[in-house]
Amino acid sequence: METNTSIQVQFHCHQCQSEIRVIFHSNPFATVRCPQCDYSYSIMRPTIGEEILLDWEKEAVFQKVRADQTEHDKMELMLLVIKVIELLTWRDEGNGHIRAIETLRQWLLLNGVPKALIELLDAKGPAASSGSSPKHKE
Repeated sequence: METNTSIQVQFHCHQCQSEIRVIFHSNPFATVRCPQCDYSYSIMRPTIGEEILLDWEKEAVFQKVRADQTEHDKMELMLLVIKVIELLTWRDEGNGHIRAIETLRQWLLLNGVPKALIELLDAKGPAASSGSSPKHKE
């Protein structure tokens, strides 16, 4: 699509009502003077239908990319949730829980989540904080 077509604009001078004609080639702005009274006008090239269509096409492509990214983000989140659930259901004396928290924390780091949320999920297991193992006392 060629958008640099020539556009002819004509209007009447506000001062003397003489007809003024301007031809836009590639510049979006023009300054013209009335041939009769020498009054000066600064005018913009009008937007033509093809330019509007190009803007709509660009917007449609942008929205499609955005929708695709949103769909990708939802899939990534779903895979994370599945992985965390798998880790939480392991029967290995709590290591699955620790790995689930570590996995979640790593995903948050990679996806630009606020640091305060990541700090809440600091992956220190109960064994690390209490100094003893989570086995039963007899």
